[in-house]
Amino acid sequence: MGFLKTIKKDLDAVFERDPAAKNILQVIFTYPGFHAILIHRISHALYTAGIPLIPWILSTLARFLTGIEIHPAAKIGEGFFIDHGMGVVIGETAEIGKNCLLYQEVTLGGTGKEKGKRHPTLGDNVVVGAGAKILGPIKIGNHVKIGANSVVLKSVPDHSVVVGVPGKIIKKKVMRIVQEGIEETLDHVRLPDPVEEELHELREYISRLENRIEKLEGKGGKVKIFNTMTGKKEEFIPVRTGKIRMYACGVTVYDYCHIGHARNAVVFDVIRRYLKYRGFDVKYVRNFTDIDDKIIKRANEEGITWDRVVKKYIEEYYHDMDRLGVERADVEPKATEHINEMIEIIKALIEKGYAYEIPEGENKSVYFSVERFPEYGKLSKKDPKELLAGARIEVDERKKNPMDFALWKASKEGEPWWNSPWGKGRPGWHIECTAMVIKHLGESIDIHGGGADLIFPHHENEIAQSEAYTGKVFAKYWVHNGFITIDKEKMSKSLGNFFTIREILDRYDPEVIRFFILSTHYRSPIEFSKEQLHDAESSLDRYYSTISRIDDFLTHATDTGKKVEISQFNDFLDRFIERFEEAMDDDFNTALAIGHIFELLKEVNRFLDLKPSGEEAKKLLIMTKEIFNTTGKILNLFQRTPEQWNIDLLRYKKIPLTELDIRKKIEERRIARQNKDWTRADSIRKELEEKGIILEDKKDKTDWKVKI
Repeated sequence: MGFLKTIKKDLDAVFERDPAAKNILQVIFTYPGFHAILIHRISHALYTAGIPLIPWILSTLARFLTGIEIHPAAKIGEGFFIDHGMGVVIGETAEIGKNCLLYQEVTLGGTGKEKGKRHPTLGDNVVVGAGAKILGPIKIGNHVKIGANSVVLKSVPDHSVVVGVPGKIIKKKVMRIVQEGIEETLDHVRLPDPVEEELHELREYISRLENRIEKLEGKGGKVKIFNTMTGKKEEFIPVRTGKIRMYACGVTVYDYCHIGHARNAVVFDVIRRYLKYRGFDVKYVRNFTDIDDKIIKRANEEGITWDRVVKKYIEEYYHDMDRLGVERADVEPKATEHINEMIEIIKALIEKGYAYEIPEGENKSVYFSVERFPEYGKLSKKDPKELLAGARIEVDERKKNPMDFALWKASKEGEPWWNSPWGKGRPGWHIECTAMVIKHLGESIDIHGGGADLIFPHHENEIAQSEAYTGKVFAKYWVHNGFITIDKEKMSKSLGNFFTIREILDRYDPEVIRFFILSTHYRSPIEFSKEQLHDAESSLDRYYSTISRIDDFLTHATDTGKKVEISQFNDFLDRFIERFEEAMDDDFNTALAIGHIFELLKEVNRFLDLKPSGEEAKKLLIMTKEIFNTTGKILNLFQRTPEQWNIDLLRYKKIPLTELDIRKKIEERRIARQNKDWTRADSIRKELEEKGIILEDKKDKTDWKVKI
């Protein structure tokens, strides 16, 4: 019965996949793909039963009749269909899951002549396009689509799309970190386009050239910001000359902060620092959402009051952000401190006809009418009908329009409430930001920021209610940082839930996290992985090792009279601050700015390798340290000594030694070397190295560092 059931599934697959299939007789007599799989089912059953010769005769017969070659040993799941299948080859150790579709001239081939597994394994629901080659003992995940004529040589995760030679993944399922936590989504992987990249580089070069010309003309470089509202970079011109009013949406305090919160906080921290460096008077407001369904739910789960939940997680937020070097905003208001302001705004919106009441028992809820605001959708660039189709909105038949959103929510049993003209209730999520922005910054501000996941619906709703209330532009520039993604397969295998800041900081120095975030432009996505964190850690170690070389030179250098060419290094230093500012002026491009810093590190090491001497060389290296200090303060990176960097690494690397322990070992080794006990000296070096400590012998001392 099992054999017949499998054949039935294969037959069903033909009708599901091919609209030209009219009836069973047509398929049985005219579909070579079905003939091939039917004969293979028989030959495979005989092969599995250990019957000699006959399975190969049947396989050869099938190849002669259909043009399809399937080795009798190949394992193929039910619901298999080969469409227009001439030229298909399926090797001996190939394995194919359920409900897979192959087109003509597909090869599931082996690599090499070794025995054992040497052909690919396909998961369930895989589609392989005409002429594609999948080679070697690789794994193709479930629900994968492989484009025509692709050549796939590496394993492919679930839900991916692969094209090209060699095959490149252009779409894959990832875990995306948003304000609320982790969500699963399809990530479209951008393939390099040489022409597009050259045009982009040309545009960037022209932009930098324009900035330099303006500086030569005495106008000074201009800061440019990518404005989500217009979809392009614009020259930053504050509403009031010299003054900037900036607001960024903060966290909902019901849980520990994750790496997505860290990126958002670090990005706007650096934007604020740089604008202040450029001479602007910046007032920065970042809020706390301290009343929300998730807070109430967490309070019920933990058996405490909602305000205790808020207090606990605000403290945890500050603990995390302080460690990451994020400065406190000028004002950090809580939503519940602005209930009266929200009520006044809601009353005005009702009076103007932008909002309406819905009775709920003794109390009422208030909703904003999206249809009354014609510009709704101008930030997210979609019309309301498209937004309605794609949005996750609770259906409520009492609303005039499903897109209408709550300004005030009538009280439910067991929930906190405040008195209002509509009875007992609490504010909706979106209205709080409008109230706090207007109170602390005014009706029209310069910059409103947040994560890309807030563009719709949160920021779209903020614009609608704010501009309906004031009749003025709510924010001149909308700035959104990109997502942090996690490869789904890596997450399930190694990362687990390793994405809260407190968990990451248990294993990595906070500066590593900050460097990781700033090494990518704030609008670009970042893939979060342990490999990326290790790369960031290695880069920081390279920086501090170079600073250690500079310090050694400044401490011990003598004038040997050796002449070294310094003009090239001097010119590089003279141009450096200008290049750094150009990068930061160009939409706060921290990735390029850090790239310039590491170019300077390279030049410094090259200069030191020449073994310079004399006062001029010392002056240049002192100037170098000052430059590093100036630029580092803007990014809030590189603010420790090399010694402190290594001492801190002892803790994060879980090395069971203190600085004093290491110094004692170094002294033991010094005595051993003095006594020419080379065996003991080498033994101490090896002992420390096994624990992750590298010794560096210098002219008059031995230093140590943590192995990365």
